[in-house]
Amino acid sequence: MRLDFIDLKLFACLADYGSLTLAADRQALALSAASQRLKKMETLYGVELVERRARGIELTAAGQLFLHHARQLLLAAERLNGELGDFAHGLRGEVRLMANTVACNEYLPKLLGRFLAATPRVDVTLLERPSRDIVPSIEHGEADLGVIDGSASIGTLNVLPFARDRLVLIAAATHPLAGNPALAFADALEHDFVGLPANSAMQRHIEDMARLRGRVLHPRVRAAGFTALATLAGAGAGLAVLPERAARRLAPLEHLAVIALSDPWAVREMKLCFKSTDTLSAPAHALLELLAHAHHA
Repeated sequence: MRLDFIDLKLFACLADYGSLTLAADRQALALSAASQRLKKMETLYGVELVERRARGIELTAAGQLFLHHARQLLLAAERLNGELGDFAHGLRGEVRLMANTVACNEYLPKLLGRFLAATPRVDVTLLERPSRDIVPSIEHGEADLGVIDGSASIGTLNVLPFARDRLVLIAAATHPLAGNPALAFADALEHDFVGLPANSAMQRHIEDMARLRGRVLHPRVRAAGFTALATLAGAGAGLAVLPERAARRLAPLEHLAVIALSDPWAVREMKLCFKSTDTLSAPAHALLELLAHAHHA
């Protein structure tokens, strides 16, 4: 014995009209069939959902709760039908995604490429933001999904694991620090650095860590991406901080030494964040599913 959408629609009509006869008529059901469906609902949960009075039917407290969930389910079904109808008629969808620097540069391009190839009528707006700015943006409806540092406050959002990110130092093979397998960040601050743009989420994080150690980091030059930063470091312009994934990929090309950072903050768990799966559009939900199942250790 299971509920179906006819049961839910009947009960919603019953609540609206206060009459089983009128509700049955609205749903094109025989009165006896409507009565049996109401009895089935009450039997299924073992509670009385309505009280029969001289002036009609009134919902019990349990009936009010049942009505709330019935309407939520009916609304979700309508939203599903509408969004799938949009797809069927070739209408475009859009997903707004905010992510930190590492996710934008190292993890998301390949995954978004797969998603966009599979959903040709859906576009993605990808914005790079610091984790602390992403959370309120999603709470206020300015983005659908986010990728944030796992240590960031998540407010009222839901989170899922996404990837583990480790930051490392890179240096030219001839740099005085190149022979060190690992260093504390403070031990590198006596040397020149090159960096990402000042508005980069990752660069802001690195410069914040320098300030906590009583130093102000002044990069000799700022480069627009990881590849340019590695080229500058490899040429001897200064040290740089990169995600280990990018550093290992670029090291052979630019003759770089990769030096582990021993600071706890250098290892970060990245998380997917979102308001609720109930509030996501069909395209946003599809992208969430893809990202959630592409966990990177």
